[in-house]
Amino acid sequence: GNERVLSYGDVVLLRSDLSILRGPHFLNDRIIAFYLAHLSAAFEGDDDGDLLLLPPSIPYLLSNLPDPDSVAAVAEPLRLASRSLVLLPVNDNPDASVAEGGSHWTLLVLDATNGASRPRFVHHDSLGVLNSDAARQLAAVLRPLLPGAANGAPLVEGPTPMQANGHDCGVYVIALARAICNWWRDRRGQQQEGGADWFDTVRKEVDAESVKAMRAELLHLIARLIQDKEDEKKNKAGEGLCFKV
Repeated sequence: GNERVLSYGDVVLLRSDLSILRGPHFLNDRIIAFYLAHLSAAFEGDDDGDLLLLPPSIPYLLSNLPDPDSVAAVAEPLRLASRSLVLLPVNDNPDASVAEGGSHWTLLVLDATNGASRPRFVHHDSLGVLNSDAARQLAAVLRPLLPGAANGAPLVEGPTPMQANGHDCGVYVIALARAICNWWRDRRGQQQEGGADWFDTVRKEVDAESVKAMRAELLHLIARLIQDKEDEKKNKAGEGLCFKV
C-alpha cells in the first residue's frame, strides 16, 4: 500500500492512493495536491503567475498558524496580492496534530479578476454550508495580506452542485478546480476585462455524472504519467547503450 508509484512535482503518489481513487473512498491530500499540480502545469510559461493552485497543506497551515506575523512570513513567497485567482482547498480537520484528519473538503477561491482593489473570496461547498466556518477562518487569515482591497474582500458562497454521498467531496473540489481553470483559459484567450465569473462554467461542467467520471479519469491520467516515465527511462537507457558503442 505504501509503495511509491509516481513522483509528480512535489507530490509522491502511493499504491494505496490508487485504491482510494477506485473508491468509494474520501480523497486524501496527496491526490488533491497531485491533480492541482497537474492543472497548474498546463499554465506554466504562459500565465505570468496570475493563477495559483495551492496544495491542501498550505491553506491548512496558514489557517492554523499562531499569529499574523507567522502567516505573513509563510505567505510571502506566494505573492497572493499580485494574483488574479488563487485556489485553496479547505479541510475541516479541527486538530492539526492529526494527519489525514477532517471529514469534508471544499474549495475557497481568492478572486481578484476584477482588480486588486476589489477582491473577493468565493467558497464552493458540495454539502451546502458544512465548511463555512473553516472557509471564514481561512479568509480572515488571508485578508491582511491584501493591502489593496478597498472593499474588505467579502466572502460569498458560490454555486456548487450537491454531492449525493459521504465520500465524493474531494472529487467535487478537483472538478470545480478544473472548471475554473477552463474558464480562466477561455477568458484569457478572449482577453476579456471584468465581467463574467466562472459560475456558469461550473453549472455546465460540474455535476454528479462528471464527478463520477473523474475518478476513472484520474486513474487513466496517473497510468499514462507512469508509462511516460517508464518510456523516458527506457529511452535514456537506450541512449546510454548507443553512446557506449
